[in-house]
Amino acid sequence: MAELTNDFSWSVSRDQMFRSCQRAYYYHYYASWGGWSDDASEQTRKLYTLKNMKTLEMWAGSVVHETIAEALRRYAHDQSEIRTGELQARARSKLRKGWMEAVNREWIRQPKKNNLQELYYGNGKSLPKEKTDAVREIVYGSLQTFTESDVLQEILAAPQMSWKPVDQLDTFELNGTKVWCAIDFAFTDPAGRLTIIDWKTGKKESDAIREQLACYAYFACDKWQVSCENMRLLGVFLQHDPAPKWYNLTEADLFEAQNAILESAAAMRTKLADVENNTPQPESAFPTIDNERVCRKCKFREVCPQMNGAET
Repeated sequence: MAELTNDFSWSVSRDQMFRSCQRAYYYHYYASWGGWSDDASEQTRKLYTLKNMKTLEMWAGSVVHETIAEALRRYAHDQSEIRTGELQARARSKLRKGWMEAVNREWIRQPKKNNLQELYYGNGKSLPKEKTDAVREIVYGSLQTFTESDVLQEILAAPQMSWKPVDQLDTFELNGTKVWCAIDFAFTDPAGRLTIIDWKTGKKESDAIREQLACYAYFACDKWQVSCENMRLLGVFLQHDPAPKWYNLTEADLFEAQNAILESAAAMRTKLADVENNTPQPESAFPTIDNERVCRKCKFREVCPQMNGAET
């Protein structure tokens, strides 16, 4: 097996963390590297554990995305009907399994097991009922919106040969930088246009989703040789409105997105002591922030000096 190397790459989520807090970025992408190994230091293992934690909202979103992706793959395989009750039942099993992994602290031995931030920084065993009820509401409500949406009917009416891989992590190269993205769903409609869909379970954030969809569009241009004019880009906000929100991106928008990615990647590289080997500068080169709203939600607050009164 080839040795794992921590190579430099770019993604929307990486960019968002870098802009939010560089110390969290350092912990997530560098200091936690190798934390899965038996011979990793205690600090590295700790950071790897924290890196893999999810908030309740993130967990709910991942359950919804997994359930939708599995339903579409089953339909592609044997035309299994996509029904609200069945999807909610499958999601219920995922929620129960994930909850038990978190409560039983299975992530101590297997860090990729579900580890919930609110439990970790709470009593480890329980959460207020209103919080767990909110998770179920997000998951069940989002799946109902999905199954009853016109978008799903359009997907199912399209020939399966027009479907692209479902929710598959992939990359493209941009001026030597590897860029990661995972398109939730894409297909070619009867008019020959590529439709790219992004399912959202959180609140509407126009800037964030435009950045994500621009990245997807760039991927489609590179991998599938589709022009920007021949794409439809839409976000479906499953908690709020079953009607999709359409986003129009021009070649100028893609050029702007390209520049934004390259500028972001360049800023990240200024924090490297060795660019070729993706070796970071010392931890002190990655400043903490003084923002209570951001810091109290951060998964790294157990080790962050900003949250523990140490020098930064």
